[in-house]
Parts: sequence; structure tokens; C-alpha cells
Amino acid sequence: MQYYLGFIFATVSMVTLGVANFYYKKSTQVLGPINTTFYYYLFSFVIALTVWLAFREKEFNLKASYQGLIWPLIIAVFLFASVLSFNYSVKYINVSVGSTIRSMSFLVTIGLAFLIYKETFAVKDYIAIVLAVAAVTLFAYDGNAPIIGK
Repeated sequence: MQYYLGFIFATVSMVTLGVANFYYKKSTQVLGPINTTFYYYLFSFVIALTVWLAFREKEFNLKASYQGLIWPLIIAVFLFASVLSFNYSVKYINVSVGSTIRSMSFLVTIGLAFLIYKETFAVKDYIAIVLAVAAVTLFAYDGNAPIIGK
């Protein structure tokens, strides 16, 4: 059952990220990339605080876990850079293209999992990676975009 819960949560994450990506374009048009990023994190803080107060792990002890806080800090830095960069991207390109390019983040995750966690992949996994990259690249390609060097 826990295995299936992982897929359920990942699917919810995919759907909610897709909806959020869609609304970034409108927010960036109305507020601008910096303001959108600021308010995104402000509202996220309020939501996260509420969820944390209601559902936090009871065994959590800040003093005992102080060194563990480096991981959420690292995550926050990279997510901030991702959100801000994405907000700027949709200012200049279609949200569908920016979101598609952003979805290529799985390549970074796969690379890090392979190099750091020593995860292994079967031949079918490599084929899936190549097909996914090809699909994302094809979708994101704009035939009207200037070719670099020409």
C-alpha cells in the first residue's frame, strides 16, 4: 500500500505543479516576476506554517535536528532560483514552452541520483529517459526561434 501512496502523492504533485505553472504566466503579467516570486513565498509560508502546526512530526526536536536543517535550506535556495527563473521565462516565452523546459529537471535529478546515491538503471530506464527528453524537446521547440550562430 505504501508503494502506491508514493505514486498517488507524486501524481498529486505533478497535477498541482502543472496548475501552478499555468498560473505563473498570469501572475507574472499582472505583478511582474520579482513580485510574483515574493508573494508566492509569502503565501507559501503562511500555508506551510498552518500545515506544519497541524501535522508536524511529533518526534521532531529542533535542538536534536539542528544540523538536519541544512537540507531544507539547500532545497529552499534551489527552489527559489527555480521559481524566480521560471517567472522570468514566462515573461518572454509561452508558459507551455517554459513549463516543458522546466519539466526537464528530471534529468538533473536522475544524474544526481546516479552520481551521489549510486542508483542503478536498467536498459528500459535509459530508453525511457531518451524518449522523455525527445518528447520534451520536440514540444518545446519553436520553429520560429532564432538559431544560435546564424
